[in-house]
Amino acid sequence: MDGEELRRRYTAGERDFSGLNLRGANISGSEPMEDVFINIDLSGINLSGANLTDTILAGANLTDANLSSANLTRAHLGQCILVRANLSGANLTKAYLSAVEFMDTDMSGAELRSASIIQTQLGNTNMTGVKHAANVDWTGTTVYGLVLEDGTVIDSDHDW
Repeated sequence: MDGEELRRRYTAGERDFSGLNLRGANISGSEPMEDVFINIDLSGINLSGANLTDTILAGANLTDANLSSANLTRAHLGQCILVRANLSGANLTKAYLSAVEFMDTDMSGAELRSASIIQTQLGNTNMTGVKHAANVDWTGTTVYGLVLEDGTVIDSDHDW
């Protein structure tokens, strides 16, 4: 399915898009969807600037996804795969990320106010310029090769 088909189905009133394959679709700049995308393949998708406030993306494969400047306020991203994803400048205020796979992910300049990033592994993730990292619930999160907001790199296993 492509971005146009998704928009058509959304306009027709459909709200549960669980299990769809939107690999490589471009729906950048989309309006708020507040939808359910459980266990969906969104690898390579362009959601740059999309408003995904309150969207449920649990179990989504977001490998190589472009979520730069996306609004993910209160989004549920539990058990997502965010390998090589671009979350630079994304708003993750009050977002829920549990058991997420972050590897080679760009989170530079992201807003993390009151986010929950729990039981997660952050590997080789760029967090330079991240805002409000001190307000994040990091319970059970393990990091390595992490570039922090001040440019410091944590090269060994570190558990908050």
